[in-house]
Amino acid sequence: MAGAPILTLTLNPALDVTVTTEKLQPRRKLRCTAPRYDAGGGGANVSRVIRELGGDSLAFIAAGGPTGARHLDLLRAEGIATLAHECAGDTRFSLTVMEETSGEHFRFVLPGPEQSAPEEQALLAAIGRAVAKGGVRYVVASGSLPPGVSADFYGQVARQVDTAGARLILDTSGAALAASLSGQPYCIRINHHEAGELLGLKGPANATQARELTRNLIAQGSTKIAIVTIAEAGALVASDEGEFQVRPPVVAVTSTVGAGDSFVGALSLGFSRDWPLEQAVRFGVAAAAAAVTTEATELCSRTDTEKLLGALSPGDG
Repeated sequence: MAGAPILTLTLNPALDVTVTTEKLQPRRKLRCTAPRYDAGGGGANVSRVIRELGGDSLAFIAAGGPTGARHLDLLRAEGIATLAHECAGDTRFSLTVMEETSGEHFRFVLPGPEQSAPEEQALLAAIGRAVAKGGVRYVVASGSLPPGVSADFYGQVARQVDTAGARLILDTSGAALAASLSGQPYCIRINHHEAGELLGLKGPANATQARELTRNLIAQGSTKIAIVTIAEAGALVASDEGEFQVRPPVVAVTSTVGAGDSFVGALSLGFSRDWPLEQAVRFGVAAAAAAVTTEATELCSRTDTEKLLGALSPGDG
């Protein structure tokens, strides 16, 4: 069952390049394995998860230059429908280096190409056309904004989406998250680090602080559904209908990379299938748990997600 149409937004995509070397050492030429290339960026990863879990989405990708073209080709090769918006500059890449001796990975992330004010307006208009074009019920805005784009851009998108009769699921951080709240997105998903930033803490929020944040976001009318995910605590959720928590199953953690995107992909797919909120959140927690058992280059698998879904205990209020 594919579910209702989902549009994902990737405004600052990255071509993810992953290599392995024996040991990272300064001032030496390090021999690496042949690179692996993946189409990265929050929205792109969400579309990949939706595809893996048996759903469909349309991936809006703001891409430019040869790197952007390669990014789009990789997504299309996975069977994901794309809507390309040509932006200024060449799409960024990110580099992940896996160290054989330690099993650790090191991630080097570039900022992305600068966008001007006219380019920002063109991007906003293109998103508006995509949302209004036909049957989109959920829009997933995930990931960072390109340099030069206004911090409140996602807030503007939220208002566009609402006007079109759709619902925005937002997964971002920092200034883009704080500025987006005036747009009142339908659902906000953040992790405990991002919750700490929003609360003005010096570190990540604990479960008590996260619960209080979700309550405040609902009470202030910033969103209809507020979700904070914390690895060991799972998902803390508040909505107009109340609060609950979905705890994760116990799994062997290999890498936490991709867990957030896996959660949002499964959550969005559950929403599009008109599942109750708790069922959709449980699907997200299972997908995130499946993702952390894989290497840093992998997202969740459908088989592992469905298996772990059955291992979840009911949410508690």
